[in-house]
Amino acid sequence: MKLLHDDAGSVALTTIALLPLFLVVLAGVLQLGALRVSAARVRAAADLAALVAVNDQDDAELARTGTLRLAADAADVARDFFARNLDLSPSLLASSATDVARAADVAAFATAPSVDPRTGARYDRPAVRIAASVPLRTPVLGALVFQPVTTVSVLAVSSPR
Repeated sequence: MKLLHDDAGSVALTTIALLPLFLVVLAGVLQLGALRVSAARVRAAADLAALVAVNDQDDAELARTGTLRLAADAADVARDFFARNLDLSPSLLASSATDVARAADVAAFATAPSVDPRTGARYDRPAVRIAASVPLRTPVLGALVFQPVTTVSVLAVSSPR
């Protein structure tokens, strides 16, 4: 009976000694999960912005020739919608949504075929491409001696079908 009593005390001491380590690991895992969710939201914002911009067709050209051609302001529409979508989650961003969208590389390829100078991709239809580096807050990782801001790179391309 005395042997069981001694083991219980050592288990309690081991648990108390390892509890801070378990909490740090748990906090890190939760922060990495939150970072994955944040990165998915940023990707969705870029995808949606590219999709909205590519749907902004030059209606006069479509009626006249029957060919799809992006409107002249497609890049501006993509940048504006990217900022609007990012602005729905301001607590995730380490800078303002407007600054992130302003710094994004947005390109509209109004005619096809086109070659993207950034990626080298060939687009056989009109396309809108958004490439952005989005700084996300990661305060728990910052407290764990890592960076408090993690930059996520996003590339979204859309073209009409």
